Amino acid sequence: MTHFEKAIQYVRENRTWSDAEEAAALERINSFRSSIGSASSEIAMSISDLMEEYGAENDLPEGWWLDEGDEDDIFMQL
Repeated sequence: MTHFEKAIQYVRENRTWSDAEEAAALERINSFRSSIGSASSEIAMSISDLMEEYGAENDLPEGWWLDEGDEDDIFMQL
């Protein structure tokens, strides 16, 4: 498993938003073809924060995960 895959699992296990918030954001994304940042800035920021936490805990540089994907990519894999 790559660091990116492990980090997505870390986000999945430590997310701070509810299932209802996630469902509402997904509905907005599908209805308006928007990004997670537009649909829910709170979820987007939380994803970013959790990815950075994972990176810090594993001695990875800041923003390491952006080479693999962004908040939208991660949200869709959750």
